[in-house]
Amino acid sequence: MVTPGASYTVEGVGRGPAVELAPVRVNVVAPGTIDGDLWAGRPADVREASFAQYRADTLLHRVGQESEVGDAVLYLFGSTSTTGSTLYPDGGYALR
Repeated sequence: MVTPGASYTVEGVGRGPAVELAPVRVNVVAPGTIDGDLWAGRPADVREASFAQYRADTLLHRVGQESEVGDAVLYLFGSTSTTGSTLYPDGGYALR
């Protein structure tokens, strides 16, 4: 369980419960900036400035798509031997 105000790493949020809840599988998906509904309501100039900075900061030099996050989730649903893992559909942002 996540306690408000506590400091957590993304990986720890999945690993701890995976150990405690085994054999229930627990995994985490940590997407980067995704061009989708969350950004649709923002002004175009703010959105494009944010996307331009993210493209400059990622290894793949592009913003992710919602379908790519969905692919990561589907992989984790189908991989019945995967638990306590974190997937980063972030274009390599976490590696910079």
